[in-house]
Amino acid sequence: MKLGILTATISECDFFPNIIELQNIGIKKGHQVDLFKNGEFNLIIENGRSVLSYNGQPFDPEEYDIILNRLSVREKSNAEYYVVEEFMKRNIPVVNSPDAIMKARNKLLSLQIMSDLNVMITRSAIIRRTEDIDRITSSFAFPLIIKNIFGSLGSSTLLVYDIKQLISIIDYIWNTNRNEIFLIQEFVRSEDNTVSDFRVFILGDEIIASMKRTNSDRDFRANYKRGAAVKRAELTDTEKEQCLKITRAFGLEIAGVDFIRTQNGPVFLEVNSNPGLDGIRSATKTSDFDILEKVIDRLNELKRKK
Repeated sequence: MKLGILTATISECDFFPNIIELQNIGIKKGHQVDLFKNGEFNLIIENGRSVLSYNGQPFDPEEYDIILNRLSVREKSNAEYYVVEEFMKRNIPVVNSPDAIMKARNKLLSLQIMSDLNVMITRSAIIRRTEDIDRITSSFAFPLIIKNIFGSLGSSTLLVYDIKQLISIIDYIWNTNRNEIFLIQEFVRSEDNTVSDFRVFILGDEIIASMKRTNSDRDFRANYKRGAAVKRAELTDTEKEQCLKITRAFGLEIAGVDFIRTQNGPVFLEVNSNPGLDGIRSATKTSDFDILEKVIDRLNELKRKK
C-alpha cells in the first residue's frame, strides 16, 4: 500500500508524534507512508486540467492507493479542501470524506442527525438573539454548557452557573462577532457522580477500542489534551449498538463517538471525524494491541477494495 497522510500541520512546525509513529508502524508493515503538510501543496488550474505540486516539486495524486485525511477544517467550502478534491476526482479513496467530516464537525448539525436515531442526546438549544435568552433558559436548568458550533478538543466550551454569567458571556462575544451562534446544553451528570465521559474509537463497522475520561481538578472538561485521566473501558451491548448506529449515519470510516453513562443509559455528546490518537492509545495499548496498527490495517483493507 502507498498511503498518504494529509495533515493540517503548518510549515514551521513538526508533525505530531502520533502521526510520525503511525508512519513508522506502516513502514514496519511493509507499506510506503508519506506525510504531508496541507499548506505546502500548490495548485495550478487550467483549461481541461489541474496540476498539483508539493513543496515546489511535481506531485501526482494517482501514485497513492489511499489518503488518510487528518485535516481539521471548519467547513467543506473552506479552501483547505482543494487538495482533498484533487485526490477524490481521481478516484483515490479519502478517509474520511469531506461530506462525512462536515456532518461531524458541525456540532449543531450532528445533534440534528443524532436526534433522528432514537438515541439519547444532550438536550440543546441555540441562541441567536437577546430575546432568546430568557425563553430558552426558562426551560433549562443551570449549570449550562455554552459552545461554539465548530469547537474541538473542548475549545470554545464554557460552563455557566447563572443567568448573569450567561448574559455577560454572550454580550462579550457578540460585541466581537454579532453573527455568532451559541449552542446551549444542559450539564449531564454521570451515573458515578464524576465529571467523565466515554470515547469509543470506531473503524468501519467495528468498535476497536474505548476509554473512560475523567476530568482533572482544574477543568470541567474531560479531554485528554486538557489533563483528563484515561483508562480502558468496557461497553454495554446497548452502548456498542448505538455507537455503531451513529457512525453509520454520519458515513464515517474512522470515528470517535463520545457519550456520558448516566443512570438512564448513554447520553451522546458528539461525533469526531478526526479523533485524537494519543489518549485512546495510552488507555488501551498492550503488548499485543496497538490502535495505530489497527488504523494501518484498516486502511490497507480499504485500499484492496478500491
